[in-house]
Amino acid sequence: MTLARSDSTAGVLPMAVAYPQQALVYQKKVMVVLPWWKQVSPVTSFCVAQLIDRRRATSILNFGDAFVAHSRNTCVDVFLKTECEWYLTIDDDMVVPFGSAAWFKAHTRFDDFPEKFLSLNAMDRLLSHKKTLVGALYFGRHQYGPPVYNEAGVSPQEAEYARKAPHDLVKPTRWVGTGCMLIHRSVFEDIERQFPSLARGVDGRHGNWFTSTEASLVEQVKALRDRLQDGPLDGQKAYAALSSIEGALAKAQAENTLGYGEDVSFCLRAAAAGHQPYVDLGLVCGHLGSFCFGPRSTTQAKLLHG
Repeated sequence: MTLARSDSTAGVLPMAVAYPQQALVYQKKVMVVLPWWKQVSPVTSFCVAQLIDRRRATSILNFGDAFVAHSRNTCVDVFLKTECEWYLTIDDDMVVPFGSAAWFKAHTRFDDFPEKFLSLNAMDRLLSHKKTLVGALYFGRHQYGPPVYNEAGVSPQEAEYARKAPHDLVKPTRWVGTGCMLIHRSVFEDIERQFPSLARGVDGRHGNWFTSTEASLVEQVKALRDRLQDGPLDGQKAYAALSSIEGALAKAQAENTLGYGEDVSFCLRAAAAGHQPYVDLGLVCGHLGSFCFGPRSTTQAKLLHG
């Protein structure tokens, strides 16, 4: 795909993005999305290249944008201008299985994985679940790095279970990391309907699907304001307004995305728009740092590499 280099400013790396009109040339089912920042491991580049079957997939690279939420939003802007149905996003530090068990094992050192999991193709595996939002399992890039999905981050028992992966199991979760995530286009469209303040402008740009905001609270306050402006304010209406404020605050506490990562923000927003996030405990990706972190190495990182 032809890439366009944006104008650079002092202290900002140039960013390469696909022209929306160029993306329209490809009428494919899946767009492989690469919101990458700076240096990328050759291992990541190679496994991603093996995934992109040009008969069914196209791709977009957004390179050099250090603000990851903005980078992800930019890619969605482009994606929604195509007829692609699925958005497969892969981060620049992931080792993703693509069908070669020997290669994946050699570059992850997931030596005790059964071959059927080593030889998975990430795109095929995620598509097979027929979920609108599903992510692979991976682990934090540090000693004792946690499994990157909600329940394993708050429950030691769930984290212990995740460290025994792979399990041929797809589980609902409050949120899952965006390192390797498949998203149906309806998720983005429904988020725009649920949160109009986050939607794209008339030029089809600047959507805010991944941005951390209090969008849920803002939308409810606007609706309350409109109700209060409609007709006289009597005691019954004031009491109903108070109840609405209490409900809005409770909902905001549950869905507040300020201070969360963009992956958490996005998943909470998707769930509010009717799309349950899932984590695939059978599709386990490596996470590159000082070495390739995974379910076993994150419990022994200091012993093996300290």
